[in-house]
Amino acid sequence: MKKLIYLCLFGVLGLMLQPLRAQDKAQEKTRSEERAKELIPVKLQIVFAEFDGEKKVSSMPYTFMMLTDEKSSGHGASLRTGIRIPIEVDGKDQKTTYIDVGSNMDCNVTGQDDGRFLVRLIFDRSALFPNKSSEGERLVSQPNGQPIVHAFRTNESLLLRDGQTLESTVSTDPLNGHTIRVTLTLNVLK
Repeated sequence: MKKLIYLCLFGVLGLMLQPLRAQDKAQEKTRSEERAKELIPVKLQIVFAEFDGEKKVSSMPYTFMMLTDEKSSGHGASLRTGIRIPIEVDGKDQKTTYIDVGSNMDCNVTGQDDGRFLVRLIFDRSALFPNKSSEGERLVSQPNGQPIVHAFRTNESLLLRDGQTLESTVSTDPLNGHTIRVTLTLNVLK
């Protein structure tokens, strides 16, 4: 008899908890949908173009797809690409060391309340400087034959709207007089 009473009590208790479980599942689903609504997929295109006067010498486009939200800046993208160049170090032991030559980029996008997006960009590019003259380019060399490494670095914070293109940086190279222009385009993916 006691077993039957306990069984009935557990059954009634289970029936009473059923709506609470359904409510918890509904709240969890709502929270999940809210989190999904907060994340906004964006495409950020960054173009580094080099000009000799008005003539475009090179164009290096980079495209990043990333998620952004309005609460944190934890979503972003990074790129590391390049080669390692051996450099001989003068001295009695004649040691060889290596330097990295290439592109390193970190970018981060955070949505703002007014519909704009805060884009943070750190770009570091190094390249071997031409060691021979071509079409009037000045010859730059070291007496010991070691390569000369050309470097460009920018650290920016910009506000962009969906679909906006912005030329953010213009810099002149002191060695060859070329102009480097950085252009960003942000698009919200639907």
